[in-house]
Amino acid sequence: MCKVSWCDKKDRFFKNGKEKSLCSTHSQYIDWISKAYNRPHLMYKLEKVLNNELHCENCGFDPYKAYPNRNKRQLVSLLDVDHKNPNNKGTLEGEQPSNYQLYCKHCHILKSYDDGDYTPKKYKKLLG
Repeated sequence: MCKVSWCDKKDRFFKNGKEKSLCSTHSQYIDWISKAYNRPHLMYKLEKVLNNELHCENCGFDPYKAYPNRNKRQLVSLLDVDHKNPNNKGTLEGEQPSNYQLYCKHCHILKSYDDGDYTPKKYKKLLG
């Protein structure tokens, strides 16, 4: 079964003679994002790129319009995948497209402050 949490395809993909835990659909992304199959949010981001949906889902920032002379790989780095509900990160429910949103760096930082998860855990007790 595909290792991408929202994919239920059961076909197998082989690379260099070794079986990978990805279906044939998601295996085509492996050259774009190394080890993305262990980080489903990166698969979500890449699916957005391939569907020409690379924009901030909060403010609408479109890196293609803002920086038309930059290459796609550079523009992709301007957006982050954010968990809508940060409390269920790492769970099967939390690692689904329904819990992801694509945010520009600015919106992501501000939302993280609002959610209280911008500060590293070791400093949270000190800051209250």
